[in-house]
Amino acid sequence: MAQPPHRRRGPGRPPTADSTVPGLDRVLGRALEAFAEQGYEAVSVRALNAALGMGHTFIADRYGSKERFWRAVVVYAVDRVRGEVAGALADDRRGDAERLAAAVRAFHRQASGSAHFARLVSLEAATDSPRLDFLYGLVEPVNEAVRPLFDRLTADGTLRPMPWYVFHFLVTGSCGLYGQLPLARRFGRPAGTDQEAEAELLADLVLAACFTDGPPTPPAS
Repeated sequence: MAQPPHRRRGPGRPPTADSTVPGLDRVLGRALEAFAEQGYEAVSVRALNAALGMGHTFIADRYGSKERFWRAVVVYAVDRVRGEVAGALADDRRGDAERLAAAVRAFHRQASGSAHFARLVSLEAATDSPRLDFLYGLVEPVNEAVRPLFDRLTADGTLRPMPWYVFHFLVTGSCGLYGQLPLARRFGRPAGTDQEAEAELLADLVLAACFTDGPPTPPAS
């Protein structure tokens, strides 16, 4: 039986998964690398199709445009971080301080394993654009979940007094290491560094700077 032709997708948020595309995680992961290394404007759709090995019309057929494909890639990347952080925040067995600290640690664990996402965020965050608006919209639900904890802990003196945006950049700015490994090696980062231990160290240092009497101890695994 003849198969129906591909139809280009209409407008709207791109899907996070598509069972008709084999190895979608690999495709989106490789595309994330390309956008992070070259920047959105420099990425050629023709070259990207070839690098993905999906045929020269894959992006147009499946997503309709480079912009919509970029959005699907960003949704894929954000979802990997957001799910872990949201899980830490949702654990209502812990108090505000424990949940906030767990969320920061979860964020660093996930970010350390996605250097290209850190680089993409750094590129897009430097310029006002619709792409930055889209990216911010994806992370805003997590921000809204963290903000009440931050406000209460700042008000009762558990956290050092600081504006919300300063807290954000204190937590996320240290992730620059994960996206700048060539520079880190020039500063002496050894080959074979334990990324998980490194992420734990950075998270602990960030939390130590935020909490007035030291951060809560993470639960034993």
